[in-house]
Amino acid sequence: MNQQEKPAIYEDEINLYDYCKVIVKRKSLIIGLFLVAILASAIISFLMPKIYRGEVVLKLTTKELTTKELTTKELTTKELLSIIGKPDGERIKTILPKTHNFVSGITLNELKGSADKLQVFIESKNPDRIPDIIAELVEYMNNYPLIKRYVEQEKERLLKQSEELSKIIEDSTELKNNYKKMLTAGRLIPIGFNPIDLDKRLSDLKIEKIVVEQAIRNLKGMEIVGQLYVSRNPVKPRTTMNIALAGITSLFAGIFIVFLMEYSERAVK
Repeated sequence: MNQQEKPAIYEDEINLYDYCKVIVKRKSLIIGLFLVAILASAIISFLMPKIYRGEVVLKLTTKELTTKELTTKELTTKELLSIIGKPDGERIKTILPKTHNFVSGITLNELKGSADKLQVFIESKNPDRIPDIIAELVEYMNNYPLIKRYVEQEKERLLKQSEELSKIIEDSTELKNNYKKMLTAGRLIPIGFNPIDLDKRLSDLKIEKIVVEQAIRNLKGMEIVGQLYVSRNPVKPRTTMNIALAGITSLFAGIFIVFLMEYSERAVK
């Protein structure tokens, strides 16, 4: 059995040796192709425009609204993205009429594990313009009919709430003054009545009204969360990766060409 296997192993060793001879024989071609590919890749990567990336998280502050696209329910970033669509090509010009010339690409993703946060990636040749691009994108989002409608509805609700608080504060203040007059005149026995509790209640109502008024002033459909990150080094082109990929591909291509040439020469003979 061992004697039968030896010729096969020996034949494999001969074939492997022949393959190595072919590669060594035409090593100049392989090395030349390898060097040309690396040099060409390096030159192309050097001539390509440098692209920088900005990253920021936007938060959707909407809660409930009624639209033609959606029934009355909580609006999520996933649903918003499905309505806005993918920002590419002509769509970018519509979204960013002022800064689209500086944009190489926009990616909008729903932040994993969150229904109200949107992860935004901006690619630009000019990193100094990325903050302007983000600002215009947020402005577009806040003026989008779906979000703008919510802001108007929410503003109406908060204004109504502020008016109700003002009426309650006014009535409570009048009631407090009447109680004081009656106590001073001796017409009211302060059993179960504590003026301090009433003052505290009035103070709480005034604070609540201030909070509502601040909410009205700061009301937005979409806002930036955290800090905008802009890469200091270009993310494209990936020069090192391009050169490495070109080198590996050229080696395989060179070996294939060498064996093809060797096969053609033997076929002619």
